[in-house]
Amino acid sequence: MEGRVILGPAGVPGQVEIPIRYALVMEGPDPKMITTKLHRVPVVIPPGQGNLSFTHVEEDLTVPMPPGSDLDNYVIYIGFDPNVPPPDDKKKKPKAKAKRPV
Repeated sequence: MEGRVILGPAGVPGQVEIPIRYALVMEGPDPKMITTKLHRVPVVIPPGQGNLSFTHVEEDLTVPMPPGSDLDNYVIYIGFDPNVPPPDDKKKKPKAKAKRPV
């Protein structure tokens, strides 16, 4: 897939991770999710550039061959997933200790 990062008025150059979702769905009266995969694609926007194209090739999205004509109903969706939480921060904040009454 190919995408483009465009800096807005408050944007600054640097690294950003783009959450890209690949989904294979069997369409029909009752659509069925076959498989889905999320990738965080790192994109580095150099100083002086307001936008940058990026590509990602998914090489590990395989499924068994569906029976009969079900293959005709398979659709692959690829896009930005805005509902993905940010990656876990490895540096967790220490818990505040409870104060004892004096």
